[in-house]
Amino acid sequence: METVKPLFIVDVHLGKLARNLRLLGFDIVYSNAFTQAELIALALEQNRILLSRYTGFAKYPAVVSFIIQSEDPTEQLKQVVQHFHLTSKLNPFSRCMVCNGMVQSVQKENIQGQLLSNTSKYYNEFWQCATCKRIYWNGPHYNRMLALVEKVKQWSYS
Repeated sequence: METVKPLFIVDVHLGKLARNLRLLGFDIVYSNAFTQAELIALALEQNRILLSRYTGFAKYPAVVSFIIQSEDPTEQLKQVVQHFHLTSKLNPFSRCMVCNGMVQSVQKENIQGQLLSNTSKYYNEFWQCATCKRIYWNGPHYNRMLALVEKVKQWSYS
């Protein structure tokens, strides 16, 4: 049985949190250009939980919002993961960290012309966003991201 994942919309000041939640596989609407009115409208239209540091959203009872306390991105992530009990719902590396689209495996020969020469030379496994066509591979940054995923798996609920 698949567990239902909450849908989130993240306010403009929490871009790193949005990227980290996408890294973990969560459906995150984010733009650094959203106005407060747009955030509220999208949260209501799409039944999303609004993540923000702004306490003023509490005056909109129709909007489910969650106020982020910390300024530290890792602590922000921990607060959300623990509050919403997300550790059992992780699907790391399944969403594009840039546009939120779904990422899927792609054959190297299908994207060869889009790769830098060293990337093509040293890597053979690739994934591509179905929406924005961004290409991913297990480069030097991968171990850092994997370490974050492993850390999140260890967080218990408070």
